[in-house]
Amino acid sequence: MKATPTVKLRALIVDDMPLSRSRVRRYLNDETDVEVVGECGSAEEALVEVERQRPDVLFLDVQMPGLNGVELVGRLAPERRPAIIFITAFDEFAVQAFAAEAVDYLLKPFDHDRLSQALAKVRVYLSRRQTTEVPYLDRIAVKSVGRIDYVNAGLIEWIETAGNYLSLHCGKEAHLVRETMSQIETQLDPRVFLRIHRSTIVRIDTVQSVEPLFNGDRAVTLRDGTKLTLSRSYRERAKTVLGEL
Repeated sequence: MKATPTVKLRALIVDDMPLSRSRVRRYLNDETDVEVVGECGSAEEALVEVERQRPDVLFLDVQMPGLNGVELVGRLAPERRPAIIFITAFDEFAVQAFAAEAVDYLLKPFDHDRLSQALAKVRVYLSRRQTTEVPYLDRIAVKSVGRIDYVNAGLIEWIETAGNYLSLHCGKEAHLVRETMSQIETQLDPRVFLRIHRSTIVRIDTVQSVEPLFNGDRAVTLRDGTKLTLSRSYRERAKTVLGEL
């Protein structure tokens, strides 16, 4: 007899079709090492539940009203992103799915065996990720002519894109580094830094106030008076850190 694992995979199902969610749940209930922690009918709801439930794996429909599955993945903090299994009736989204670093792609209608295969990939993926985790940056190398300077990450108040570079704002000084916003986001401690816009990251403890704007965005004021924009695309993630917005 197969022993029941002591640690179960926590699964969240996201699909706007109740019948599809029901089928996935039924299959998962037959997996002894999987616990379904919730279901969501929209990507917007899933953004909140991922932060609240911290699932290990997300069974995610691609096409949904409003925010789609691929867009949802892009809004999840990389360091807290679950393993992603896309589920869809349309095979033309496969390229987008794997570009979003999906572990697998299930084409509806799929059977229990196919879902079990996807879960096997998830277990391997999570095992490898646990053994390859690296510490967050505590300093950042800034290259200049003839030398390399190092900026203490604790001195960075906010970061913005500047063409092909990033500008690291440290008090009255700014340093340019050849890096992308997505790359540096994964290297910074999410307990300290928060992305509020596709082109902006802030140090959380520098935020002094947040005010509504007419289009659903928010105006963020830092302690030194700097005015930044919290895009509505990043509001759900920011709410988990800053509270009600």
